Amino acid sequence: MRWRPRNLVSPRRRRSLAVLILGVGLSATACLAPAAPPAPSRPLPAPSAGAYSAVVYAESQIGKPYCYAGAGPSCFDCSGLTMRAWQAGGIALPHFSGAQYAMFPKVPLNKLQPGDLLFPADPDQHVALYIGNGLLVHATRPGDYVRIETLSVVGITQAVRPT
Repeated sequence: MRWRPRNLVSPRRRRSLAVLILGVGLSATACLAPAAPPAPSRPLPAPSAGAYSAVVYAESQIGKPYCYAGAGPSCFDCSGLTMRAWQAGGIALPHFSGAQYAMFPKVPLNKLQPGDLLFPADPDQHVALYIGNGLLVHATRPGDYVRIETLSVVGITQAVRPT
């Protein structure tokens, strides 16, 4: 006796499945319809008038030690430095990098301006201040100090513009 595959689906059940598959196919083709044109992107805000003062303040802190929860004048953590820098620029920021990130419009990294705040993939972990020419000022970690570094060294992936 030769083995034959048994038809496990009744003819009535096959029709139901065919209708179901046809319906799924039709709804899937709706997903493939041409997409609506993208909404026009909003123009980036101009840098704040206080950006220059924020950069000058941050640069004047170079060499001061890192200290946990430090907001100057003798030592800083990352968000304490940006908070005080932007305080000099006329904008009040909270002393937490994640809150600073959430406050302002996002900026593509190819559109950075001095004074923009820079963040790694997780903005709760670090913040730095862009000073121009691919450079930033930041307070890194215990045992270190406020320093200037290049964007490529730090692993920055996001930015916001205080306004």
